Amino acid sequence: MIKDNLRIFSQNVRKNKVLTDIILETQQNSANIIFIQEPPRSLIQHIPSHSNPMGDLLFGTPSHPEWTLFIQQETTQESYARVTTYVNKRLVRMRFALQLDIINHHNINVLAFHNDQDTNYIINIYSDSNQTALQALQQNMTNMDNTIILTGDFNIRDSNWNHHSFHTDNLITITDSLGLELSPPLNPSPTRFV
Repeated sequence: MIKDNLRIFSQNVRKNKVLTDIILETQQNSANIIFIQEPPRSLIQHIPSHSNPMGDLLFGTPSHPEWTLFIQQETTQESYARVTTYVNKRLVRMRFALQLDIINHHNINVLAFHNDQDTNYIINIYSDSNQTALQALQQNMTNMDNTIILTGDFNIRDSNWNHHSFHTDNLITITDSLGLELSPPLNPSPTRFV
């Protein structure tokens, strides 16, 4: 497998566990990588606790035997990860790894992988209403040469939708500095429904 043949599926699931499970099941033979924005977080089990006789609650994100899950571990309720990345286990030889040393932000997953002698990066992003993920990217993008894709849910309305935002300019600056180009959808359709 070489980087030019990677098939990536990206979707904001709006915390819907059923939709996430369906994507993981139906995409296992067609996608190599799945980017999820706003993943579900559900109760997995109660775990023994010294301070709570009922046990502490353990929450998690859906997993699947055909996929390796990459998610930043939460430290507080406010830092719950808003992005998850699933890599098909067929790609184990490419040695994917979550790069928290480059960007440690709950709304961004930077994964490195090896393609021949090169280290490449893929980036999954969820940009909240304050655009904190874009700010984090701007501050840390110098360490991400060989980025092949930056995608996700940017929550930016653009002039293509008759509304221009200065956040669009920031995103264009970031993508230009990473040497990325806009990839139009293969099947153009509305990306936002009201």
